[in-house]
Amino acid sequence: MLKKIAITGNIATGKSEALKVFKKLRSYTIDADKIVHELIENDFDIKKQVLDLLGEKILENGKIDRKKIAKIVFSDENKLKKLEGLIHPKVLIEIEKEYNRVKNKNFDFFVVEIPLLFEIGYQSFFDIVITITAKDTIAKKRYKDKDYTLRKQRQMSEIDTEKLSDFVIENNQNLSDLEENIKKLSITFKKF
Repeated sequence: MLKKIAITGNIATGKSEALKVFKKLRSYTIDADKIVHELIENDFDIKKQVLDLLGEKILENGKIDRKKIAKIVFSDENKLKKLEGLIHPKVLIEIEKEYNRVKNKNFDFFVVEIPLLFEIGYQSFFDIVITITAKDTIAKKRYKDKDYTLRKQRQMSEIDTEKLSDFVIENNQNLSDLEENIKKLSITFKKF
C-alpha cells in the first residue's frame, strides 16, 4: 500500500520546498492550501458560504480575493473558526479522494503539505508525519508579507508540533541540505 506522508510545520519553514523534493523522488504530491484555493474559486457551495460569512467586501473584480479574506479572518477568531469549519472537511475529502485514486499507481509515496495538520486533528490519516522547522529569524526573512506574526500565532508551537511528529527536519541551511535530508529519510521510509 502506498505510504501516506504529511509535511507540516510553521509558516515559511520550507514545507513547499520539501514537497518539491518528494515530487522529484517519485512521490505523488498534494498541497492542501492549493485545494483550499481551488474550492474557494470553483466550488459554488463553498464560494456562496464564504461570501455569506464574510460579505462582498472580499470580492475583487467579481472574484474572491484571498488577501482580503486573510485580513478579515486573522483579526477575527470567530470568523476564522467558521471559515475553517466550512473548508477543512472538504479539503480532507479531496485528499482522501486523491489517495484512493492513486494508491495503486507507481509512486513511492503519497505526500501532502498540510500546515494545520495537528490543529485540525487529521494526523491519524497519515503513516508518517514530518515537521519542517526553521529559526524564527530565518522564517521571517523567507516570508515576504506583513502578516507573518498573525499567521504564526494561528499555528501550534514548534515544540508541540515536534512532539507529535514522527520526524523533524531543521531547515536553517540551503535547499541542497534540505534535499539531502529528505533523500535520507525517504530511504528509511522505504524500509518500513
